[in-house]
Amino acid sequence: MGFSEIEKIEETAFALVVQALRDYLQQAETIFREETDRPQDIAEDITREAIDEMGVSAIRERLYGNVDYKKAIYVFLPEPFRVALMVDSKAEKSDERTVTIQMSQTSMRVKMVRSGTQVDEPGKLQQNLIRDGEPYHVVTVFVKFSYEESETERKLVKIVAACVPNGKLQSIYNPDANDTFWLAGRNAPTLGEDFRVRVGFRALRAKSEWRVVEIPVSAGAR
Repeated sequence: MGFSEIEKIEETAFALVVQALRDYLQQAETIFREETDRPQDIAEDITREAIDEMGVSAIRERLYGNVDYKKAIYVFLPEPFRVALMVDSKAEKSDERTVTIQMSQTSMRVKMVRSGTQVDEPGKLQQNLIRDGEPYHVVTVFVKFSYEESETERKLVKIVAACVPNGKLQSIYNPDANDTFWLAGRNAPTLGEDFRVRVGFRALRAKSEWRVVEIPVSAGAR
């Protein structure tokens, strides 16, 4: 499978997620305003409900992984490709420019400069998942729900979705520490915390514009 084919598979799978979120936007806005659950739990529920309501070409295979939503699907180009769709949701009051991920949520190596030192940290997610002898190309999507909150109101402002490349595309998106879209994560190595990293939306979009999509909410559009 060549780079261009991998790109098309990931772009098509990502488009499904983005369209599902757009179709569910009005409900998402209402849920954020009216529900009393934690924003993180609400974000996870919205993503799952949006994708399930739209429907995808699902395959009856159970997937495992450290993300909120996992589903085996077919992507048609027009021939069918098996995909392990991994979607993780985040909810934060600020920082619409990045999303923090764990190394178990990416199949890429993280090559970057952190505190003046070059880092080369391997992702812990497989590039392919094998089920019944068949490979499923892993597509990872992160959905960032930005919201505002006061004593009387909580309001969804914007949804940002990002498709992080599969490790098969390492040489295109992150060949070395100086050519990267990664930013330092919110972990403290001196305290022995697990390595984390942030995806810089602007840097990833500069490499491939379709990989980052902003969905403004009508009531909070800027």
